[in-house]
Amino acid sequence: MLVTRFSIVLAVMFLMPWLALIGLGGYWVWQHGWLYQGLGILSANMALVYGLLHWRSHSEKPLFVEPIEIQPNPNWPDKAQLAWRELKPLTERWQTESDVLTDSSKALKLTNEVLTLVARHFHADSKYPILEFPLPYLLKLIVLVCEDIQHDVLDKIPGSHAVRVGDLLRAKQAVDTLSKLKSVFDVGNWLFNWAGAALAKARSVLIGKGLNAVTHEISQRLISAYINKLGYYAIQLYSGQLTLDDIVPTDRLTAASKQDIAESEAHDQSIEPLRLLVVGQVSSGKSSLINALFGEIKSAEGLLPTTAEITPYLLERDGLQQAIILDSAGYGGLMHDQAPEALMQEWTKVDVILMVCNAAQAARQVDTEQVNAIRRYFQEQCPNQALPVIIAVATHCDRLRPAREWNPPYNIQQPDNAKAHSIRQACEAMAHDLSLSLDCIVPVCLAPEKPAYNIEDGLMPLIYEHLNAAQRVRYLRCLRQQQSESYWRQWRKQALQAGQLIFKR
Repeated sequence: MLVTRFSIVLAVMFLMPWLALIGLGGYWVWQHGWLYQGLGILSANMALVYGLLHWRSHSEKPLFVEPIEIQPNPNWPDKAQLAWRELKPLTERWQTESDVLTDSSKALKLTNEVLTLVARHFHADSKYPILEFPLPYLLKLIVLVCEDIQHDVLDKIPGSHAVRVGDLLRAKQAVDTLSKLKSVFDVGNWLFNWAGAALAKARSVLIGKGLNAVTHEISQRLISAYINKLGYYAIQLYSGQLTLDDIVPTDRLTAASKQDIAESEAHDQSIEPLRLLVVGQVSSGKSSLINALFGEIKSAEGLLPTTAEITPYLLERDGLQQAIILDSAGYGGLMHDQAPEALMQEWTKVDVILMVCNAAQAARQVDTEQVNAIRRYFQEQCPNQALPVIIAVATHCDRLRPAREWNPPYNIQQPDNAKAHSIRQACEAMAHDLSLSLDCIVPVCLAPEKPAYNIEDGLMPLIYEHLNAAQRVRYLRCLRQQQSESYWRQWRKQALQAGQLIFKR
């Protein structure tokens, strides 16, 4: 409290000379008979300021307060991103309300509307969507919100660590007292100096209008920030993005990666690597692609699937750090009975799917069914997990017409010969059949008698280009794994504590 009083004394000592000069100047103006002229100049100045405020308020740029930017979490799944976008029309509607920050009933209504909007987005089938959360996660959310507010107050409000709540109440009481004294002074001024009082009233009206313009903008900024901040945490809560443990999900290895790394004899890995699944029809060139990625023979090449299991390989490349390449059994034709189930179990454990398709084979119905099954599985079974990045690798491009010609490289963006046109048409047909962007199709040649084509110049740059999206998939995948482990760990811990309590009794 001593610090606060001392600072107030310093402020008064600093302002006293300036206030005295203003008072003496006003007395000098009155003594020389220029009071009305001075008040007129002040009123004209206030009118000019108000006009500028009114003009600037209709422009796109803010008056004084920059918008408080609250960005969505880039690691959110698509459903959460959609919920965030739905907050925008709600924000625009509530920004027209003038007393949201002072009317507790309106503030409560706004809070309930934001929570209900987000909750219904994730729990549309529930009778009480706003209650669809576990209690410990709500408590965790409260802790995060309080920490966030604490940092905002300390960082953005100067002197907040020194001012007590009681000081704010006393300051409000002092302002109320000064307002009463000013009212008495205004009454006396109207009785003895009505002309000066009229000019002072006009000046106060102009000042009030200017302050109202600034207050309205600040109110809009605060309402927008409140809705976005509340919506952000509501999405975290209702979409299952919170974890009870204070960890970064990708800083721990998942169970699948632990097993794959152990098989690859890389025991020094501690951070979750990127996981790429190679899928494709039998004899589409999957094994040749894996061998080309490593620059050596890793996978046996053949016309028939040799196993239903998934075989992991650890890949290290510049810009990719460490990644796990998962080789799967070919689908279509002769298959192991367990192959489809084994492949389906890997969909949620990977970040990138390399779909190997034979460019010289027009029958892609099986590939289309496979990619549609993947999309449908994530929509129905894993709505809060991001779909892995899907890249189609068009193999056997050397067999396209004219079959005898092979003189790479070929520019398929602007084809200038028959071979380039054939490769372009094959990629466009593949993009159409698989419902992928043409940018996600990369033509390659993996023929054993020819040098590997477009691996270093086409496929790897395309993977690097989609790294941000793949890292988002990896984050959500690890988050689900950590939440599952935490869920069962809490059950075991509570069961042990319950057993200890029973035995103590």
